[in-house]
Amino acid sequence: MKVFDLHSDLFTDIAWRRERGETNVFDTVHYPYLKAGGVDALICVFWVEPKFRNQAFERFQRIFSYVMEDLKSSRHLVIQDPGNPKVVSSDKVSVYLGTEGLTFLEEWKGTSLQAKIENGFSWLSDEKVNHAIFSWNEHNFLATGTGAVSSQANGLTDLGQFALKQGEINNWVVDVTHLDEASFWDIYHLSDQAIMASHSNSRSICQHERNLTDQQIKAIAARDGIIGLNAYGEFVHSETPNVDHFIDHAIHIANLVGYEYIGFGFDFIGYLKDYDLGGTPMRTVTNGLEDASKIPELLFRMEQRGFSRKEMEAISFDNANQFMQKRFDSENK
Repeated sequence: MKVFDLHSDLFTDIAWRRERGETNVFDTVHYPYLKAGGVDALICVFWVEPKFRNQAFERFQRIFSYVMEDLKSSRHLVIQDPGNPKVVSSDKVSVYLGTEGLTFLEEWKGTSLQAKIENGFSWLSDEKVNHAIFSWNEHNFLATGTGAVSSQANGLTDLGQFALKQGEINNWVVDVTHLDEASFWDIYHLSDQAIMASHSNSRSICQHERNLTDQQIKAIAARDGIIGLNAYGEFVHSETPNVDHFIDHAIHIANLVGYEYIGFGFDFIGYLKDYDLGGTPMRTVTNGLEDASKIPELLFRMEQRGFSRKEMEAISFDNANQFMQKRFDSENK
């Protein structure tokens, strides 16, 4: 069964490995796991680690350079063109390029912050980047992320609203994962575009601020959006994250709004555990869903829990693929 993973941090691993002299990282390290899991397509993000937050633009440039060098040498992937979003089944993995946090835009070239945002979106679009999470667990010049501690008001700033318009002009997918509720609702009310929450679970099942409330889930569904279920243990269950608790999130969302709005955004991080990324170590895995090679076992267990073949094919690939095709085809007509 084909799989579309709406969120992967493997670019971070590629950057760290390339920095220490390794080459062909995607093909040798990540492709075998993706192939074993049936992953045909995924969104991979450029993310500036907390350790480099005070030099975000410089770090972004280094990550981008390392990653693009590695991808261009790969025999097993194709960078997805937003102008032709249809994923064609082949022996290659289709990779959409995304961003997880846009703090680095504050240092982009430009005579004003508005100009920096415009220039950044334009340059990134030319490089086939088409996806953005405005903030990652911090309060930056655009938005407020979950976990942010600040005396400033939460939600989108005026510049965040400007960036949202630039995203629409450049036909980007705006991703609400990692945003606090104020920023989520600002995006919802200021834009009429379909919304993606690439790697978020249900707060009704696991009480964590990174998870979505039922009201947010209903809002995403009402806008023909999609929610990618997250396998990071802390967001699956507070005590015993395992495959069945992961599936509980799928069942809850399906009962609430329908399976048509569910996908996978696994957020696998096992390959990052040995790096000094800064901030709190991220090491809580879901038992039985530690990496992409375990996806077939998840699908088998979903079938045992009552999901039909049609529902599983939709959740594992079709919903996400159709979301991306519809999102970009609507702008290319």
